Amino acid sequence: MPFRSLAALKKRTNLGAEVVDIAPLATASLAAVLTSDPVKLSIHRYGGSDRGKVTSVSLDDVRSVALIDKRVAVVKAGDTLWALLDIQHKPKIEQVGQHIRSLTAVAAGGTALAIGWDGHGAALRLEKHEVGGRQFVVRGSVRCAAINGKHTYVVVDGDGGGQLREHPGHTPESGATARGDLPADAAGFNILAAGPTLCALTKRNATTVCVCRREGNRYDANMMVVEGGVVDVAVIDSSLFVLCADGQLRLFDSRTLEGVAAGMVDVTFALDVRADGTPTVLTATTRGGNRLWVGSVGGDVICCTAVKGEMRI
Repeated sequence: MPFRSLAALKKRTNLGAEVVDIAPLATASLAAVLTSDPVKLSIHRYGGSDRGKVTSVSLDDVRSVALIDKRVAVVKAGDTLWALLDIQHKPKIEQVGQHIRSLTAVAAGGTALAIGWDGHGAALRLEKHEVGGRQFVVRGSVRCAAINGKHTYVVVDGDGGGQLREHPGHTPESGATARGDLPADAAGFNILAAGPTLCALTKRNATTVCVCRREGNRYDANMMVVEGGVVDVAVIDSSLFVLCADGQLRLFDSRTLEGVAAGMVDVTFALDVRADGTPTVLTATTRGGNRLWVGSVGGDVICCTAVKGEMRI
């Protein structure tokens, strides 16, 4: 049954600073929210109405966060990785990596993926009371990554817009089980959302999203124009959610996306998130319900529910 609408809009809290990332931890039903200037880490339960436990962090230029477990977060600040230990009480900060291009959260927890500028990757884990990383060589120049369930999806630089690759496990070490060449218009796109049959690639302030639909062991990629200026994307099952700078969260279901190749795509449903300032980040969680988490420049943390329903003709 496809998603048909977005409902139950609720502001969880306002952190008074720009939200730069939201990372899920499904095993504990927790979401970590990271803000900049000042830097804060806020931990929220998926359900309920808690305002979150907020911790101030002495870092600059924060970009992304991953929850390894309910006690440990990893934060990318500039090109450096920092572990925040015992975040539920009084966090201890330790540097765990340098020259890092990207940090990707794993919703299942237990690990996170770091990709370095030098062509190496690391599977980060909590080892006794410290965060360590098992290093490996990355195939190609990985521009961005997303991890969904038991698969890792990466965009590798190359001809045209590069290539999308799907790998088993929580790292891109094993051979790709599916791949697809990306159109030249997707060159430079560095925001990736992924699911078992659908991936979406874009960049901040783009007017298009590269929609990649899985057909056997390959992905067919097509560009889709989205009104309102793209901020971020999320995927649940075969549906695409696009957060826009005009303040709307737009849903495109699987049937709607069948028209991408022909250039005929209509929005399935649109919701005004009513955030304080421009929306900045979008994250999907599926445990205990299908939720979309939105952060904003003004510090709002907002949740809504993706609702399924039968197609009406």
